[in-house]
Amino acid sequence: PSGAAMPVLGQGTWGMGEDRRRAKDEAAALAAGLDLGLTLIDTAEMYGEGGAEEVTGQAIRGRRDGVFLVSKVYPHNAGFAAAIAACERSLRRLGTDRIDLYLLHWQGRTPYAETIEAFERLREDGKVVDWGVSNFDLDDLETWAGEAGGGRTATDQVCYSLSARGIEWDLLPWCQE
Repeated sequence: PSGAAMPVLGQGTWGMGEDRRRAKDEAAALAAGLDLGLTLIDTAEMYGEGGAEEVTGQAIRGRRDGVFLVSKVYPHNAGFAAAIAACERSLRRLGTDRIDLYLLHWQGRTPYAETIEAFERLREDGKVVDWGVSNFDLDDLETWAGEAGGGRTATDQVCYSLSARGIEWDLLPWCQE
């Protein structure tokens, strides 16, 4: 929705930040990927309970403007005040003033309208550029889209590969309507 360009390929941080003894090597691996042109880094407050965001922060230090940064909020942190606080913690761990794409990691019990309101506040405050969801199936995405009122939802980040092609049956056709 913002019109920001997003790199096609990137690096994931799932499994990083779980052992502080490996943090320096993990940050170096991400930095090497950036050097090779993989300028999107995907992380989450869940990965290593914030450890992956800390590793990412080390990797992007001094080069933030050349990185497209994606992070995700836990569903139990998706309430209005909790989502804003979670984003602030993520920003501190990442050592940055903004997240390019902030996602609700998966559906939870918080009403979507409350999460959307928090995401919009974060966008208005310049702390996130775009926002969306992750791991939503068709039913969840339809409900989310209804509550967003066709709003600024940028993406539904889903698992899709040669061995996981389920979205081709329902979610992908719905998105192309």
